[in-house]
Amino acid sequence: MKSCQSVLFFVLPAVSLLLFGCPPETYAGAWTLKRGQLSVKSTLLYQNTSERYYSANTPCPLGESCTRSGQRVSFPFDGESRLTALFFDVNYGILDRLQLGLQIPYFDIQFTDIPDPTRPGTSEIGDTRFGAKYLVFKAPFVTAVEVQAKAPTGFFNRDAEIVPVGDGQWDLDVSLQFGKSLWPIRGYVNLEAGHRTRFAPDLDKANVQPGDELFWSAEAGYTFLPEKFGAKGALSGLSGGKFKALQADGGFEIADSEREAVNLEVGLWWRWQRALSVEASVTKSLSGKNFPAGEVFGIGVAYLFSF
Repeated sequence: MKSCQSVLFFVLPAVSLLLFGCPPETYAGAWTLKRGQLSVKSTLLYQNTSERYYSANTPCPLGESCTRSGQRVSFPFDGESRLTALFFDVNYGILDRLQLGLQIPYFDIQFTDIPDPTRPGTSEIGDTRFGAKYLVFKAPFVTAVEVQAKAPTGFFNRDAEIVPVGDGQWDLDVSLQFGKSLWPIRGYVNLEAGHRTRFAPDLDKANVQPGDELFWSAEAGYTFLPEKFGAKGALSGLSGGKFKALQADGGFEIADSEREAVNLEVGLWWRWQRALSVEASVTKSLSGKNFPAGEVFGIGVAYLFSF
């Protein structure tokens, strides 16, 4: 049972961590694509970790002292999580102020520990995200509103010994975004804050509902050579409510089940003729709860079409 808990609470959140820490679109932030522009991007992410942020509803590793929730400790039973993910993003400007987006991820995930050192991995398409972003104001700050939905298209089942790649339920994200060019300095800043509503799954598919979440990010970037080479840094955070165990006659909240995370991302990008972009990034977890700890390495390639 404890081995199952380690998978349920720490490997499934790892998928969310990759989604949460995924390198953003090169043409992103509060700005939207112009009418007729199409941005296509593929991003490869990798994480391998044997550490996580502790919560009281899971066992403390032997030989370690777990004194508080959010403490960075090893996985129980010498567990190790390995994740490789490929994200495919498409964004299209249907109007100068209105942009539609679609994201389809593919995951290769494996979690092993002493009770089950040969547990099979899972290689499946994950939950699909789609939505729209509307540019509200261009001055004094670029201001946009984005609405995204996450559909439970990814592999998910009740068997905690099989690592899932989806959450088994719908999400609805609503966020407010601000952007500002620092010209004549070749830099920019982006701010985002939003709320994620996490709906209950069908009881025949899952019996746990994640708590709603607040998320935020602050990003700054600088172009060293005009339109050619640049760097960025971003601080992002997430704070969720308690999970709820669902039953036919209601349910109850699971103590100490909230998900929390604060991440720091640094990245470099190169652009050719304003169309082709290549980006490399490292996202480091600074603090958290019910999340794996460690670094996520990413590389992305994007191309901007104009019609």
